[in-house]
Amino acid sequence: MDSNFGKYDVPPTLQRLIDLQNALGDLEQFYLGLNFYLSLENFRYFNTPSDVVVFGNMGVDGVHYGFLTDYSSVTDLEIAPIVCICPMDFERPTRIVAKNLCEFLRVNLTDGELFYNQFNSEESYLAARDQWAAERANSPYQPSENEKLVRERVTTLLMENLQIPTVDNPYRYVQNVQLERQRNISIQTQEGLGVTTPLLQHEKHIPFPIQKDTGPDLELLQEYLYSAPVASRLALFRNIQLNDVLQNNQELYKIVIDAMINMEFIDEANRLSKDI
Repeated sequence: MDSNFGKYDVPPTLQRLIDLQNALGDLEQFYLGLNFYLSLENFRYFNTPSDVVVFGNMGVDGVHYGFLTDYSSVTDLEIAPIVCICPMDFERPTRIVAKNLCEFLRVNLTDGELFYNQFNSEESYLAARDQWAAERANSPYQPSENEKLVRERVTTLLMENLQIPTVDNPYRYVQNVQLERQRNISIQTQEGLGVTTPLLQHEKHIPFPIQKDTGPDLELLQEYLYSAPVASRLALFRNIQLNDVLQNNQELYKIVIDAMINMEFIDEANRLSKDI
Protein backbone atom coordinates (compact mmCIF):
# COMPACT_ATOMS: atom_id res chain seq x y z
CA MET A 1 0.00 0.00 0.00
CA ASP A 2 2.96 2.33 0.63
CA SER A 3 3.94 2.71 -3.03
CA ASN A 4 0.32 3.31 -4.06
CA PHE A 5 -0.54 5.94 -1.43
CA GLY A 6 2.93 7.42 -1.13
CA LYS A 7 2.87 10.50 1.09
CA TYR A 8 -0.91 10.41 1.48
CA ASP A 9 -2.91 9.10 4.41
CA VAL A 10 -5.94 6.92 3.77
CA PRO A 11 -8.79 9.46 3.63
CA PRO A 12 -11.70 9.12 6.10
CA THR A 13 -14.29 8.12 3.50
CA LEU A 14 -12.08 5.36 2.13
CA GLN A 15 -11.32 4.20 5.67
CA ARG A 16 -15.05 3.83 6.26
CA LEU A 17 -15.28 1.69 3.13
CA ILE A 18 -12.46 -0.47 4.48
CA ASP A 19 -14.32 -0.73 7.79
CA LEU A 20 -17.50 -1.65 5.91
CA GLN A 21 -15.74 -4.44 4.05
CA ASN A 22 -14.29 -5.72 7.32
CA ALA A 23 -17.73 -5.62 8.96
CA LEU A 24 -19.20 -7.60 6.08
CA GLY A 25 -16.34 -10.07 6.33
CA ASP A 26 -16.65 -10.94 2.65
CA LEU A 27 -15.15 -9.28 -0.43
CA GLU A 28 -17.99 -10.57 -2.59
CA GLN A 29 -20.65 -9.02 -0.37
CA PHE A 30 -18.86 -5.68 -0.66
CA TYR A 31 -18.80 -6.10 -4.44
CA LEU A 32 -22.49 -7.02 -4.56
CA GLY A 33 -23.35 -3.79 -2.82
CA LEU A 34 -20.94 -1.40 -4.53
CA ASN A 35 -20.02 -3.04 -7.86
CA PHE A 36 -16.29 -2.75 -7.26
CA TYR A 37 -13.60 -4.37 -5.15
CA LEU A 38 -11.30 -2.36 -2.92
CA SER A 39 -7.77 -2.30 -4.36
CA LEU A 40 -5.35 -0.61 -1.99
CA GLU A 41 -2.06 -2.17 -3.04
CA ASN A 42 -0.80 -1.96 -6.59
CA PHE A 43 -3.62 -2.60 -9.05
CA ARG A 44 -2.16 -0.74 -12.01
CA TYR A 45 -1.81 -1.02 -15.78
CA PHE A 46 0.84 0.49 -18.03
CA ASN A 47 -1.49 3.42 -18.79
CA THR A 48 -2.62 4.08 -15.21
CA PRO A 49 -1.37 7.65 -14.65
CA SER A 50 1.53 7.80 -12.22
CA ASP A 51 -0.25 10.49 -10.19
CA VAL A 52 -3.29 8.31 -9.50
CA VAL A 53 -3.76 6.53 -6.16
CA VAL A 54 -5.87 3.48 -6.99
CA PHE A 55 -8.61 2.45 -4.54
CA GLY A 56 -10.89 0.05 -6.42
CA ASN A 57 -11.45 -2.15 -9.45
CA MET A 58 -14.51 -3.59 -11.17
CA GLY A 59 -13.11 -7.07 -11.66
CA VAL A 60 -13.64 -6.94 -15.43
CA ASP A 61 -11.59 -5.54 -18.35
CA GLY A 62 -9.12 -4.03 -15.90
CA VAL A 63 -11.43 -1.10 -15.13
CA HIS A 64 -10.28 0.62 -11.95
CA TYR A 65 -10.83 3.79 -9.93
CA GLY A 66 -8.46 6.15 -8.22
CA PHE A 67 -7.75 9.53 -6.68
CA LEU A 68 -6.12 11.96 -9.12
CA THR A 69 -3.42 13.85 -7.23
CA ASP A 70 -2.37 16.06 -10.16
CA TYR A 71 1.27 15.27 -9.56
CA SER A 72 1.10 15.52 -5.77
CA SER A 73 -0.55 18.96 -5.79
CA VAL A 74 -3.68 17.69 -4.00
CA THR A 75 -3.27 18.18 -0.27
CA ASP A 76 -5.80 15.59 0.92
CA LEU A 77 -7.25 12.58 -0.90
CA GLU A 78 -10.62 13.29 0.71
CA ILE A 79 -11.01 16.20 -1.71
CA ALA A 80 -9.18 14.66 -4.68
CA PRO A 81 -11.10 14.17 -7.93
CA ILE A 82 -11.93 10.59 -8.86
CA VAL A 83 -10.93 9.03 -12.16
CA CYS A 84 -12.01 5.87 -13.92
CA ILE A 85 -9.27 4.08 -15.86
CA CYS A 86 -10.35 1.74 -18.67
CA PRO A 87 -6.98 0.35 -19.77
CA MET A 88 -8.40 -1.37 -22.84
CA ASP A 89 -9.50 2.02 -24.20
CA PHE A 90 -6.12 2.87 -25.68
CA GLU A 91 -7.15 6.30 -26.98
CA ARG A 92 -8.70 7.73 -23.83
CA PRO A 93 -8.21 5.37 -20.90
CA THR A 94 -8.60 7.88 -18.05
CA ARG A 95 -11.62 10.07 -17.35
CA ILE A 96 -12.60 12.34 -14.48
CA VAL A 97 -15.90 11.01 -13.10
CA ALA A 98 -16.48 12.73 -9.73
CA LYS A 99 -15.32 15.67 -7.63
CA ASN A 100 -14.50 13.46 -4.66
CA LEU A 101 -15.06 9.99 -3.25
CA CYS A 102 -18.34 10.79 -1.48
CA GLU A 103 -19.93 12.08 -4.67
CA PHE A 104 -18.49 9.14 -6.60
CA LEU A 105 -20.22 6.76 -4.19
CA ARG A 106 -23.56 8.50 -4.67
CA VAL A 107 -23.46 8.21 -8.46
CA ASN A 108 -22.07 4.69 -8.22
CA LEU A 109 -25.09 3.49 -6.23
CA THR A 110 -27.47 4.12 -9.13
CA ASP A 111 -25.60 5.14 -12.29
CA GLY A 112 -22.11 3.64 -12.20
CA GLU A 113 -22.34 2.84 -15.91
CA LEU A 114 -21.63 6.52 -16.56
CA PHE A 115 -18.07 6.02 -15.36
CA TYR A 116 -16.93 3.59 -18.06
CA ASN A 117 -19.32 4.24 -20.96
CA GLN A 118 -19.60 7.25 -23.24
CA PHE A 119 -22.92 8.68 -24.43
CA ASN A 120 -23.63 11.40 -26.98
CA SER A 121 -26.51 12.82 -24.98
CA GLU A 122 -28.56 12.38 -21.85
CA GLU A 123 -31.32 10.88 -23.98
CA SER A 124 -29.00 8.19 -25.32
CA TYR A 125 -27.89 7.36 -21.79
CA LEU A 126 -31.46 7.09 -20.50
CA ALA A 127 -32.37 4.89 -23.48
CA ALA A 128 -29.40 2.62 -22.76
CA ARG A 129 -30.33 2.45 -19.08
CA ASP A 130 -33.89 1.44 -19.96
CA GLN A 131 -32.55 -1.23 -22.30
CA TRP A 132 -30.23 -2.62 -19.61
CA ALA A 133 -33.12 -2.69 -17.14
CA ALA A 134 -35.28 -4.61 -19.61
CA GLU A 135 -32.47 -7.07 -20.29
CA ARG A 136 -31.97 -7.65 -16.57
CA ALA A 137 -35.70 -8.16 -16.06
CA ASN A 138 -35.86 -10.74 -18.85
CA SER A 139 -32.63 -12.50 -17.96
CA PRO A 140 -32.89 -16.07 -16.63
CA TYR A 141 -30.11 -15.16 -14.19
CA GLN A 142 -31.93 -13.19 -11.53
CA PRO A 143 -30.31 -12.17 -8.23
CA SER A 144 -31.15 -14.45 -5.36
CA GLU A 145 -33.05 -13.23 -2.32
CA ASN A 146 -29.81 -13.36 -0.38
CA GLU A 147 -28.05 -11.18 -2.95
CA LYS A 148 -30.89 -8.65 -2.78
CA LEU A 149 -30.62 -8.58 1.00
CA VAL A 150 -26.85 -8.08 0.81
CA ARG A 151 -27.25 -5.14 -1.55
CA GLU A 152 -29.86 -3.55 0.69
CA ARG A 153 -27.68 -4.07 3.75
CA VAL A 154 -24.60 -2.55 2.11
CA THR A 155 -26.58 0.45 0.89
CA THR A 156 -28.06 0.96 4.35
CA LEU A 157 -24.66 0.72 6.04
CA LEU A 158 -23.18 3.12 3.51
CA MET A 159 -25.89 5.72 4.05
CA GLU A 160 -25.70 5.37 7.84
CA ASN A 161 -21.92 5.70 8.07
CA LEU A 162 -21.13 8.23 5.36
CA GLN A 163 -22.42 11.66 4.50
CA ILE A 164 -23.44 10.80 0.97
CA PRO A 165 -24.62 13.93 -0.87
CA THR A 166 -27.61 14.12 -3.17
CA VAL A 167 -26.94 14.11 -6.92
CA ASP A 168 -30.17 14.98 -8.70
CA ASN A 169 -29.03 14.25 -12.25
CA PRO A 170 -26.07 11.84 -12.44
CA TYR A 171 -25.57 12.25 -16.20
CA ARG A 172 -25.31 16.03 -15.98
CA TYR A 173 -23.21 15.75 -12.86
CA VAL A 174 -20.54 13.67 -14.62
CA GLN A 175 -20.66 15.93 -17.66
CA ASN A 176 -20.24 19.04 -15.50
CA VAL A 177 -17.32 17.52 -13.60
CA GLN A 178 -15.56 16.84 -16.89
CA LEU A 179 -16.29 20.34 -18.21
CA GLU A 180 -14.98 21.88 -15.01
CA ARG A 181 -11.80 19.86 -15.38
CA GLN A 182 -11.25 21.25 -18.86
CA ARG A 183 -11.64 24.79 -17.54
CA ASN A 184 -8.98 24.16 -14.91
CA ILE A 185 -6.22 22.63 -17.01
CA SER A 186 -3.25 24.65 -18.21
CA ILE A 187 -2.14 22.22 -20.94
CA GLN A 188 -4.24 19.64 -22.75
CA THR A 189 -2.87 16.13 -23.13
CA GLN A 190 -3.58 13.53 -25.75
CA GLU A 191 -5.97 11.46 -23.62
CA GLY A 192 -7.91 14.56 -22.55
CA LEU A 193 -6.93 14.55 -18.87
CA GLY A 194 -4.58 17.52 -19.08
CA VAL A 195 -2.39 19.02 -16.38
CA THR A 196 -3.32 21.76 -13.92
CA THR A 197 0.16 23.06 -13.06
CA PRO A 198 0.19 26.63 -14.39
CA LEU A 199 2.63 28.01 -16.89
CA LEU A 200 4.56 30.93 -15.44
CA GLN A 201 4.18 34.34 -17.03
CA HIS A 202 7.33 34.09 -19.13
CA GLU A 203 6.84 30.43 -20.08
CA LYS A 204 5.49 29.04 -23.34
CA HIS A 205 4.35 25.49 -23.91
CA ILE A 206 5.94 23.80 -26.91
CA PRO A 207 4.68 20.20 -27.02
CA PHE A 208 7.14 17.37 -27.49
CA PRO A 209 5.97 15.07 -30.31
CA ILE A 210 4.88 11.65 -29.04
CA GLN A 211 3.17 9.07 -31.27
CA LYS A 212 2.25 5.43 -30.83
CA ASP A 213 3.94 4.13 -33.97
CA THR A 214 7.10 6.23 -33.80
CA GLY A 215 9.58 6.07 -30.96
CA PRO A 216 10.74 9.44 -29.62
CA ASP A 217 14.23 10.80 -30.14
CA LEU A 218 15.59 9.91 -26.71
CA GLU A 219 18.34 12.52 -26.73
CA LEU A 220 15.89 15.32 -27.52
CA LEU A 221 13.42 13.87 -25.03
CA GLN A 222 15.97 13.92 -22.23
CA GLU A 223 16.91 17.50 -23.05
CA TYR A 224 13.23 18.51 -23.00
CA LEU A 225 12.66 16.87 -19.61
CA TYR A 226 15.40 19.01 -18.07
CA SER A 227 14.65 22.34 -19.76
CA ALA A 228 10.95 22.72 -20.63
CA PRO A 229 8.47 24.37 -18.24
CA VAL A 230 7.31 22.07 -15.44
CA ALA A 231 3.75 21.99 -16.81
CA SER A 232 5.07 20.95 -20.22
CA ARG A 233 7.10 18.13 -18.70
CA LEU A 234 4.10 16.85 -16.77
CA ALA A 235 2.02 16.88 -19.95
CA LEU A 236 4.76 14.88 -21.65
CA PHE A 237 4.70 12.29 -18.85
CA ARG A 238 0.98 11.79 -19.51
CA ASN A 239 1.48 11.48 -23.27
CA ILE A 240 4.32 8.99 -22.84
CA GLN A 241 2.19 6.73 -20.63
CA LEU A 242 -0.62 6.89 -23.18
CA ASN A 243 1.56 5.96 -26.13
CA ASP A 244 4.34 3.76 -24.76
CA VAL A 245 4.46 0.58 -22.70
CA LEU A 246 7.47 1.51 -20.64
CA GLN A 247 8.37 -2.05 -19.67
CA ASN A 248 9.05 -2.65 -23.37
CA ASN A 249 11.56 0.21 -23.56
CA GLN A 250 13.92 0.22 -20.62
CA GLU A 251 15.95 3.15 -21.95
CA LEU A 252 12.86 5.35 -22.20
CA TYR A 253 11.70 4.11 -18.81
CA LYS A 254 14.99 5.13 -17.16
CA ILE A 255 14.85 8.59 -18.72
CA VAL A 256 11.31 9.13 -17.41
CA ILE A 257 12.06 7.82 -13.91
CA ASP A 258 15.25 9.86 -13.61
CA ALA A 259 13.42 13.00 -14.74
CA MET A 260 10.62 12.43 -12.22
CA ILE A 261 13.12 11.97 -9.41
CA ASN A 262 15.00 15.08 -10.50
CA MET A 263 11.71 17.01 -10.27
CA GLU A 264 11.10 15.44 -6.83
CA PHE A 265 8.04 13.48 -7.94
CA ILE A 266 9.15 10.52 -5.87
CA ASP A 267 5.69 8.99 -5.36
CA GLU A 268 5.00 9.10 -9.08
CA ALA A 269 8.34 7.48 -9.87
CA ASN A 270 7.69 4.76 -7.29
CA ARG A 271 4.25 3.99 -8.70
CA LEU A 272 5.65 3.83 -12.20
CA SER A 273 8.43 1.54 -10.99
CA LYS A 274 5.82 -0.84 -9.58
CA ASP A 275 4.16 -1.01 -13.00
CA ILE A 276 7.30 -2.42 -14.60
